[in-house]
Amino acid sequence: MSRPSPLEPAFDFAGAPDPVRLLQGTAVLEFVGDQRSAPAEVLLRFLPSPQVIIHATVQGIEESARHCSHGGLDIRAFRLNGQVVEGTCTRWRTDAGGLELDWCPSSEPMVFHDTASKTSVSALLHLFNFPDFRGGRHQASSAPAGCSLMVLDCDEWRISLQSLAHDATQQAWKRIKEEGGCFLTHVGKLERKDGKPFSGDEASEQTLLLANFLSFTKGGRCSTACEVGLDAAGAKAWETFASPLHSNPPYSWFNPFMASQAEVLFPLFAKRWQQSEEWKGCLQAAIYWYTQANTSDGSPGVDAAIILAQAALERLAHHHLVVDRKMISAEGLDRLKAADRLRLLFSSLNIPIEIGASTRDIKKAAKSNKWLDAPCAMTDIRNELVHPVSRKQVDNCIVDAWKLSLWYLELSVLALCGYADTYTSRLTAKYATQSKPVPWERT
Repeated sequence: MSRPSPLEPAFDFAGAPDPVRLLQGTAVLEFVGDQRSAPAEVLLRFLPSPQVIIHATVQGIEESARHCSHGGLDIRAFRLNGQVVEGTCTRWRTDAGGLELDWCPSSEPMVFHDTASKTSVSALLHLFNFPDFRGGRHQASSAPAGCSLMVLDCDEWRISLQSLAHDATQQAWKRIKEEGGCFLTHVGKLERKDGKPFSGDEASEQTLLLANFLSFTKGGRCSTACEVGLDAAGAKAWETFASPLHSNPPYSWFNPFMASQAEVLFPLFAKRWQQSEEWKGCLQAAIYWYTQANTSDGSPGVDAAIILAQAALERLAHHHLVVDRKMISAEGLDRLKAADRLRLLFSSLNIPIEIGASTRDIKKAAKSNKWLDAPCAMTDIRNELVHPVSRKQVDNCIVDAWKLSLWYLELSVLALCGYADTYTSRLTAKYATQSKPVPWERT
């Protein structure tokens, strides 16, 4: 059986970190009592951090210079291809060739097409700094030769994520490790399972879901960027221009050599996400705090990360126990101590609460600090960081508390989605590709 052809990016990101041209057009700049048109291009710049800008050049130095006042440009309106783009001028200079400037949009994504019409049958997605995964369930039957494939299915939609051809994903990760920065690692395809056309707005809803899912999977901020909708003839129906979110977290629950873990979780995660606007908001907040807390570069510090992770756990506890399951009233939950709130959450999800040997420093200090279980230790350490009134000696336990808080946060999200497969435990795994069954499957 012949293999399908690899997905090709819609834009040439191979030259990164040099700027990548996304669109060419004509800009109209409105000054006081004057209006000038200029050739312009939408660029994705990667340095010092990813940002979409519009670069324009106005010819005629004499006319252009008079619009410069008090060290800045007095631009009253900026339009590109007839569309107003709210923003600010972040860089400009004048020379013999005219006025050259960068216009930074005030919000992303930038959209220059009708995204309400249902004219797309697929959409190309671009993914940056995502783990170089292996082991997808459809690898043997559907992956292009030389490419890794992850297929994320939910009720109506299918998203195929694919590594780049010609070992380009491995080369991108080599550069990420050596240079840092942001590089394209995967291309994705979004489509409806029934083959029906969809709008750019519908695609945007799916990419928001996908961004949160991928961020939870990776353990750090992650999103697709510069999506392109394609009609039945393969022509562009719409485009969105946005800079990618990227990070390089230390660990997550996901084993990159077992992409099937993500494939199993995605439909469960999507079902919970789509259950209600309240669940969507809860997961979105918890994952945002999770990605902030899963720190690797000292910002935020481990002490702040503990506070963020436990805030996410309490948000999940309230929604699961009060809103969803109605096991306790909001007032009743608020009256409980923080340790009791988390103990109730973990117990309801069959997540063990005893202090184990993997948190050696907490176990060593448990008796003197009267920590009966892990929720008690975690919240006591958090309280000591926020308002140190008990003067307990917890400094040696902070790293353990950070790992424990994130471990509970990862397991809570997995359990709330109904996940029953394997995961990588940040408490016990000796390397990122060592996985074991989730604990509730052993109870």
